[in-house]
Amino acid sequence: MNATSFPAPGDTVIFQPEFVEFGGEERVILSLSEALHAQGLAHSVLCYHDRIDLARHARLPLQVHALRPSQGGLHRALALRRALLRLQQRGDPVPVLFSIQSALHAGLAGLAGPLAYHLRIPDTYRLLQSTPPHRARERLSVRHWATRQGVQGARAFATNTKALSDEMRSLYGREAQVFHLGGFGQQPLTRAPTRPMAPIELLSVCRLQTSKRIDWMLHGLAALLQDPQGEPAFRLHVAGSGPQAAELAALSHRLGLDDRVFFHGFVDDEQLAALYRRSHVFLMPARQGYGLPAIEALYRMQGVVLHRDSGVVELLDDTPWVVVTDGGRACFTEGMREMLRRTQEPGFFSRPLPPLPTEQGWGRQLIEAFGWCAAPPSSANGLLA
Repeated sequence: MNATSFPAPGDTVIFQPEFVEFGGEERVILSLSEALHAQGLAHSVLCYHDRIDLARHARLPLQVHALRPSQGGLHRALALRRALLRLQQRGDPVPVLFSIQSALHAGLAGLAGPLAYHLRIPDTYRLLQSTPPHRARERLSVRHWATRQGVQGARAFATNTKALSDEMRSLYGREAQVFHLGGFGQQPLTRAPTRPMAPIELLSVCRLQTSKRIDWMLHGLAALLQDPQGEPAFRLHVAGSGPQAAELAALSHRLGLDDRVFFHGFVDDEQLAALYRRSHVFLMPARQGYGLPAIEALYRMQGVVLHRDSGVVELLDDTPWVVVTDGGRACFTEGMREMLRRTQEPGFFSRPLPPLPTEQGWGRQLIEAFGWCAAPPSSANGLLA
């Protein structure tokens, strides 16, 4: 990454405020980059700061540029305004801003005059904070007002689920177009991979933080061991890092799960693929805007246990491959018990998968919605070829 550079003229620009660690949204940006590559569209990524060297995670060439404002808050909004004006004055394609923080900054930046941008918001403030904001107080805040301005000012407005679109219409007075994400670099399998059926391998892939509710899995597995009802033997693999890593490892030890639960930390793509290949069931009790790993697990013909607080549930609420739970920790425990039983049913892993979104389809839909298109080919005399 060249820290002092700016996107080349004509680039389609994807803006994300900051890259601090490589996770779900970073993968989404790389997915959109690959879709732009597939359509021959020159593009680059713009941000305030890139602390992870995003380009090194990309499979295809990617230029990442940083604005590097010296301070936060309004200074960032002003840096964004200058960048958007520069792109607009050059006649470049309308850029897309990722994240609700971008909407906030665009709202502040737009006070001095209208700006041209598209907007994609994958999570609301409610989903990003460990303690959701008080709804009435939030609506009276400067943050809410500026975010609403940013949402209202966008040319096109996109999100991941209908539930998020409905929530943002209620909050900000505008409904977003819904584009369901597909798994990265994969297509659904047509037959289950060969894997031993004992023990049943459970898998979780996420950032280790409160909203992911990894503790629900640990307490639930301990409860299954204390009150067995014919479930098969199992063990759990947890892939991911985060602020709760040490706390969760200590909890697992206290619950007597040392020989049942394995924490792998951050894993690269090859290690993650190996974990997916060996696993039978994916666990996802998280509260989150979408939950793409559930789609990727289904691609690999794994059963899924998830909580209704994951937005992806709107695609998966009517298939035997998935157990959807409501309520709290005890309900998720019973969901795991039910899925462990299903894995023992003859033919469970050979039944057809439900319809699932794909990465390629998502990218094409987003590019079309934003009005990005390659220039038509021309012959030497300037006529269309």
